[in-house]
Amino acid sequence: MQRVAEKRSGFQKSNLWAYYFYTDADIRNAPRVTDDVYFLFQAQDGGKPQISSIVYSGHPDPALLRKYLQTLGYRPVSIVDGEERWEKPGVVTPAFYLGRDETNNHLVLSKTGYR
Repeated sequence: MQRVAEKRSGFQKSNLWAYYFYTDADIRNAPRVTDDVYFLFQAQDGGKPQISSIVYSGHPDPALLRKYLQTLGYRPVSIVDGEERWEKPGVVTPAFYLGRDETNNHLVLSKTGYR
C-alpha cells in the first residue's frame, strides 16, 4: 500500500486506506480551496522526514490556506523561490510549505518533519 501512496500521480480521498494511513491529519483537514485535489506522500528515508501533501488544481487563492496555518499556530518564516515555509514560534519541525507549481498549474500545501 505504501507504493500506492508514494505514486508520483498521488492518490484520491476515495482510496480510504492510503488517505487515512498516509495523509497527515493537518493535511486531511486543510481547506478544500478547489474541488479537484489529490494527495501525495513521501516516506522517511534515512535522515529525510516524511512529507504529506495536498495538491490543488488550478489557480486557487492561497489566502484561506494561510489563515488555516495561522489557526494551527504556524507563522511564515521564509520564502524561497516562491515557496513559503511556515513554523510554530521556536519550533523548526514539523513545518508546512505552501507554493505554486506553475508548470502543472497546481497549488501545493505540504507538511514535513512529522511522525
